[in-house]
Amino acid sequence: MEIRDIKLKDTDEFISMQLRLDEETEYMMYEPGERKPQRERTEAFIRETLDNDDFLMVIEDQDKLWGYISALKGRCNRIRHTAYIVTGICTDYRNQGIGTIFFLALDKWAEQNKLSRLELTVMCHNETAVRLYEKRGFQKEGIKKNSMLVNGSYVDEYYMAKLL
Repeated sequence: MEIRDIKLKDTDEFISMQLRLDEETEYMMYEPGERKPQRERTEAFIRETLDNDDFLMVIEDQDKLWGYISALKGRCNRIRHTAYIVTGICTDYRNQGIGTIFFLALDKWAEQNKLSRLELTVMCHNETAVRLYEKRGFQKEGIKKNSMLVNGSYVDEYYMAKLL
């Protein structure tokens, strides 16, 4: 298993991993079958991430990707000091310390890029993720009520942030 920065050649496997995550978990944005894979769009996202010195790491094992973490820096002057984080790890690779490794690398990247705020949202009932984020220094700043509709029920999300 290797945890590494994404490469442009990972485009197809990145799409496959996202589709697996959609099937495996209710904690991500897309429902199973909802994501419409668009290779050109995904390749453009990866290229833009690399060109803008944003952050995108993946877990690779047996020539497949099994998880990722991305952090996109604010583009406008007033939010240039921030980055918004999204992460997902496939079921078989959870609870192995990968999330901690991801967030340690993220902290280093944020420091190198002179960021002072990292932010994310997480479903309130995703206790494992909330614990990881709190362990890595994130704090709850508020709640997005009825933020998502999952399996016919409204779900709240925490706004969480880490000040550096």
